[in-house]
Amino acid sequence: MSGRALIVAWKELRQLRRDRMTLGMMIALPLMQLLLFGYAINTDVRHIPTVVFDQDRSAASRDLVRSLVATGFYDIAGEVRGYDEVSRALRAGKARVAIVIPPRYASDLTTGKTARVQLVVDGSDPQTVASATNTAASLVSARAAHLLVARLARGGAGPALEPLSLEPNTWYNPDLRTAVYIVPGLIGVILTMTMVMLTAMAIARERERGTLEQLIVSPVKNLELVVGKILPYVVIGYIQMTLILLAGHLVFDVPIMGSLALLYGMAFVFISANLGLGLFFSTLARTQQQAMQMSFFFLLPNILLSGFMFPFEGMPRPAQLLAQGLPLTHFLRIVRGLTLKGSDFSDVSLELLWMAIILGALVGLASARFRKKIA
Repeated sequence: MSGRALIVAWKELRQLRRDRMTLGMMIALPLMQLLLFGYAINTDVRHIPTVVFDQDRSAASRDLVRSLVATGFYDIAGEVRGYDEVSRALRAGKARVAIVIPPRYASDLTTGKTARVQLVVDGSDPQTVASATNTAASLVSARAAHLLVARLARGGAGPALEPLSLEPNTWYNPDLRTAVYIVPGLIGVILTMTMVMLTAMAIARERERGTLEQLIVSPVKNLELVVGKILPYVVIGYIQMTLILLAGHLVFDVPIMGSLALLYGMAFVFISANLGLGLFFSTLARTQQQAMQMSFFFLLPNILLSGFMFPFEGMPRPAQLLAQGLPLTHFLRIVRGLTLKGSDFSDVSLELLWMAIILGALVGLASARFRKKIA
């Protein structure tokens, strides 16, 4: 290696040392991602929100529910009084699982008949289906074996008659097709990636090209500048969303059960929130390269913490609270609810409120950060 190459390498290191933001991201990014994702990502889904439809209301039925809760996989979110309330709870995301106990559950156990328990699972998340079904099936099988031994010891029915059985019933995605789960989520992921990146370089590009002075001498206010930078990209976001919906429906046979008008209306808040975030990044960055680095830094936590790849219930509580501040977390629930479950406005209104709050905070931060002067 020649001495000139070493001189160039030394010069590059000195320049890198002056770029404190890039240098800080190079050191902090791997460490933060290691700690965050190593702590938060967990494919073992536990604490699944569950509702109980107990038609027997006996000591035996309550004991079965307590046994399921004791496994740590089910958290009781409430009791319901019919299948319509089960459907409402699953559509709104208040529950992922429903335990349905028949009216003569205790009587069937004592008279030697087969007591059949139904497990209704939200099929829009296949990973939750597998975890919820396997755990319940194992517990019911073990309890059935115990009851059968006790029954035989008393000289009851022969082993051909099963004391207790579980009947899993998957709603919304009964075939558990991965495309049905992934494609609606891709709408949010792709919009996040493109919208944040497009606007992240907006102010930085103005600064690099020397056109920032025109904005400085103009009568445009800070908020007006932010809104003006966002609006053109909203149209691009809608075009991308339409293309993904069409391709998903025509190529992968993804159903669209809910209102498209409602989906497009709520998507406006989501697209605007991501554009506002990108614009906020652009006020922090000195160059387009720094703005792009910030965009990539933000993209990975979105994909891993929002529930797109890994079940939201599998994450520890602090990671869930952090994910609540990501627009993608709430939009995924909206788009999957509207396309797969046929949710209505009341089912997803809380997610819309979250996105609106995030949007307001991001636009306010971007407006406050922008100063009509050359740094």
